[in-house]
Amino acid sequence: MAFILPNHELKARTKYNSSKYDISHQLLFQTPLFEIHIDDIDNRQLEKNIYKLRDESEDGVLKSNRGGWHSLEQSLNPEQYCGGQFENEEKYHPMDDTFKPLTDKLIDILHNLPFEPKIDRINNMTIWAMINKKGSYNTLHNHPGCDIAGVYYVKVPEGDCGNIAFSDPRESYVFGNGFMVSRYSGGETIPRFPVEGNMYLFPACLHHAVDPNLTDGDRIAISFNLLLS
Repeated sequence: MAFILPNHELKARTKYNSSKYDISHQLLFQTPLFEIHIDDIDNRQLEKNIYKLRDESEDGVLKSNRGGWHSLEQSLNPEQYCGGQFENEEKYHPMDDTFKPLTDKLIDILHNLPFEPKIDRINNMTIWAMINKKGSYNTLHNHPGCDIAGVYYVKVPEGDCGNIAFSDPRESYVFGNGFMVSRYSGGETIPRFPVEGNMYLFPACLHHAVDPNLTDGDRIAISFNLLLS
């Protein structure tokens, strides 16, 4: 059984429906975004571990990042493609303990998401760190080849350090329908603001970008792809 949002019933002759007709507001083709605040991770230690990772491999890799540092991708199963950068190439690295404080919590969180059947195991995962210094940003992209993508904020400097912006997955279909986009959908992109300790989980096919970091401090995040089916 899939996760389906209940209909929103607007009863006739009420505060929200002054007409004499009942209206059933039905949501089709929902796009889930899960926000989880994790308050029992030592982010300062995690921050130190990520800077150490950068110092050991300073060049990193270039993916959607522009001006920031993107670590090499680590994987539970380095031989299996999981929505990373190098499809069909043996360039994943075995997972070490750098991200263990976060990865240890994932299966419990995933099991309690509103999916049927429940998620009880992770078949594969790729994970990496990003350090976005002043002026750094991430171009529009998605994560094909996996099921769920996620981001966790380790360090968030005060000020405008770069929102993550999700694009309407129906963009090619709603183009030209300005009435629905402006009045109902809320716009072609929806921003979420980075908060230290927050994690977002979303369909890997969902396009997203990260605005430039306009502060003098580093914003540090961990991103990952999950293969569940």
